[in-house]
Amino acid sequence: MPKTKKPFVMERPCYTLAVVDGNKAELTMYGEIVECQPTDWWGDPINGQFIILSDFLKDLEDIKGCSELTIHINSVGGDAYASISIHNRLRELAKGGMSITCVVDGVAMSGGSLIMCAADTVKVNPSSIIMIHDCWTYVWSAADSSDLRKLADELDVINASQAEIYMRKTGLEEKEIREKMTATSYMNGRKAVEDGFADELIEDAEDPDIEVSADRRTLYAFGHKVSMRPAAMGQLPEDIKTHVDDIKPVPETDGGDKNLPGATGKNEGGIHMTFEEFRKENPEAAEAALAEAQASVSHEDAIKAERQRIADIDEIASLYDAETVRSAKYGENPCTAQEMAFRAAQEMAKQGKTFMSNMQADTADSGTNKVTPTPAGEEEDKPMTAEDRKAAGKAMSRKLSGKKEEE
Repeated sequence: MPKTKKPFVMERPCYTLAVVDGNKAELTMYGEIVECQPTDWWGDPINGQFIILSDFLKDLEDIKGCSELTIHINSVGGDAYASISIHNRLRELAKGGMSITCVVDGVAMSGGSLIMCAADTVKVNPSSIIMIHDCWTYVWSAADSSDLRKLADELDVINASQAEIYMRKTGLEEKEIREKMTATSYMNGRKAVEDGFADELIEDAEDPDIEVSADRRTLYAFGHKVSMRPAAMGQLPEDIKTHVDDIKPVPETDGGDKNLPGATGKNEGGIHMTFEEFRKENPEAAEAALAEAQASVSHEDAIKAERQRIADIDEIASLYDAETVRSAKYGENPCTAQEMAFRAAQEMAKQGKTFMSNMQADTADSGTNKVTPTPAGEEEDKPMTAEDRKAAGKAMSRKLSGKKEEE
């Protein structure tokens, strides 16, 4: 009989770990899986929803010996090595007698799906999203064919490891799993159960708060914004609601439905109002109607524009460091190639000013600005002997060091 653990709650920026009832532990994971804390150009930590491998594995030790663990997950994944490490550690706990259940609150994509598959029982909402794919990486430095083959071999090994995880969970053959990975497969809850990635559909649960932006560049899951890779924009399930920012509900009043336009002096009955008349009559309802109309616009133009934006950045990516390019493509404030170049130029200008200031300060400290030229005259043209040069060198050295002439 396992020893009863003392209840506790451990809160991290992107996950919460708690023992709530003797030997029952609960873990909520809402974030991106990373091996170490991401940093910006200057080495400062990047603010974000990051589940850091070393911290997470250390915290898991505090629930070792519990008989049950329930994981609530909402993650787009992240680093493959870190995700596989977390999966393997959870499997060790399961083999040690811990019963693990995973509930997909929102999404379990990429590395998040690997962690999900560590559970003995996976529960999903009908509108939960599961995604599996081949791993990928960036190549920023110069590389020859042998370098690229070595990298491809490494990715193949990671893909094989991921396939093993999915095969254990689903019971599907390797060929079928690999086809699904290569195709970058998205599944809603029902499909995940059908294919064996999940074990139970939570039929009576409320729909998770999952929406996608009108341009399909951003996924919103439980209030968390997730930037989508361009290749994945067209592969999200079609039944995901479109996210509309700042639509305020129109309050009901005793005077009737305020969503209906009122009468105007020009149109008897008020059913042929112009939009400007409608906006003047009921600003809130007009803005809501406008937002809904904008959200219904076809995504094709937005997808085309996004692909062009990424292509423009790729054309000049070799001129900039990896973090500048990544931030321009997928950071908190993604931008165009022109804006990326402008930001980089601003940073270079700042560094240039700092360099000039430091050089001027070094010059002033050296005292070279106090050195006077040799007076013009015959002495200037007179050849110097070895002894003369030696004496002049010593004199100059003393002058620069501030020492006085010896008597």
